[in-house]
Amino acid sequence: MDVIDNYIGSWMDYVGHILIIKKIDDIEVRVDFYPILGSKPLNRDLLGRTSLSINMKGVLQEHGLQIELGEEGLGPTLEIKLTKENNHKFLEPSVVMGLYDDYEDDFGVPWVFPLSYYKKIED
Repeated sequence: MDVIDNYIGSWMDYVGHILIIKKIDDIEVRVDFYPILGSKPLNRDLLGRTSLSINMKGVLQEHGLQIELGEEGLGPTLEIKLTKENNHKFLEPSVVMGLYDDYEDDFGVPWVFPLSYYKKIED
């Protein structure tokens, strides 16, 4: 099993945010974000345009899975690390500032906050 396979699936955090992570290859995924189960994706503000919070690029790196929340290659990104506790897997999220961010509390992606651990939704 590839390391990336541990991230694949549907995950929900304490607030009810949903991440659906789909495998592209051994290091790349595509991620859909929904504010709550059964809702529509959100509009993301990118440079001069908007895009839905679906099909966002993610890449496995040594620090975890990096998901492009903003403009691809410029950030901000959601970094998620896989943690295990009592035989349960969790994703620990943090937002990493992008190239054009100006030190705002929400890094230009208020829709992803508040951050909390994601637990896998059982199929």
